[in-house]
Amino acid sequence: MNVIRRICLPLMTCLALLSLTACASDGSMPDQTTVANAQDDITQLHAAFMKAFNAKDASALAATYTDDAILMPPNMPEAKTAIAIETNAGQMFANSPVTGILLNVTDTEVTGSGYAFCSGFYTLLGPNNSALDRGKFLEVLKQTDKGWKIHRDSYNSDMPAAGMAPAAGTAMAPAAATH
Repeated sequence: MNVIRRICLPLMTCLALLSLTACASDGSMPDQTTVANAQDDITQLHAAFMKAFNAKDASALAATYTDDAILMPPNMPEAKTAIAIETNAGQMFANSPVTGILLNVTDTEVTGSGYAFCSGFYTLLGPNNSALDRGKFLEVLKQTDKGWKIHRDSYNSDMPAAGMAPAAGTAMAPAAATH
């Protein structure tokens, strides 16, 4: 029994140290310059997203996503791949009164592993810049050889579902007051 302990204890200790070393190298935080550069690039990515959306350019909008991105819109099936996102956007642009979007990114967290997370609020605009919808979003971004791209995108409306009365105190604010 002592022989097993003498062999297993050092072996288990080495395995534990190797595991901790692997975790530390994968989970290390980037330096401040790297984070600042990534945040600037991500700000530019969101500007390109809004420009494409507001121009109703489905191809340019899809270019802000990774090739294997997943878009998870409310009350619809997910769109897997940038091609599916382009198709989804093209259909929305052709069949909806939406004329534009406002984004308010409130938080961006950059990891040391080539990923970042963004959250914030959106307002979908209609004729005369009226607010057709307002809600929040959560994105996982991925650093690719083409720069930062949206990898996973989920959003949901603050509006009540069709046929449901709005909760007390949740009337739509004007489009300019995007959260």
